[in-house]
Amino acid sequence: MKCEYCEIIDRNNDKEIIYQDDDVVVAVKDFVTITGQITVFPKKHLTILEMVPEKLLEKCTIISNKIGMAVFDGLAPQGTNVLVQNGLGAGQKVPHFGIEIIPRRENDGLDFQWEAKQFREDELDATLMTLTETLESLGQDKQKNQPESSEKIEKTGKEKKEEKKDNYLLKSIRRIP
Repeated sequence: MKCEYCEIIDRNNDKEIIYQDDDVVVAVKDFVTITGQITVFPKKHLTILEMVPEKLLEKCTIISNKIGMAVFDGLAPQGTNVLVQNGLGAGQKVPHFGIEIIPRRENDGLDFQWEAKQFREDELDATLMTLTETLESLGQDKQKNQPESSEKIEKTGKEKKEEKKDNYLLKSIRRIP
């Protein structure tokens, strides 16, 4: 059995598909959170974000931005949620990467709020260190695949320290009550 998004592509129904090209589909699904919700997804069956090639992800994002503008212009919501449910643990129901554009109004009955928690300094430091090391190793893997003629920009230890010290995300996490 095909996934819901692949079935939309196969049906090629003008009532469901708002836009499509060789790579991307923009559709209104049968079951949505709220009227006006639109999904942008690649034609190729790719289960999660990490499987989507960078160029295709960039294209999906650009199209999602244009769809968001059309939602604002056409439906006049007070805001939108742009949502990627990436994996079962994140609530992904369809095993196909997609970006949801959800028009929002005050008191529309949707609650995408969650309660922030205060973490200990050592938990934040351990998380930051793990993610930094992982990102660095991913960067090294990517550099191995690049041609040797590409220039490398190395940061000094001092610059890296300053970057960590000024990391806005870390600062905002520490401010959470």
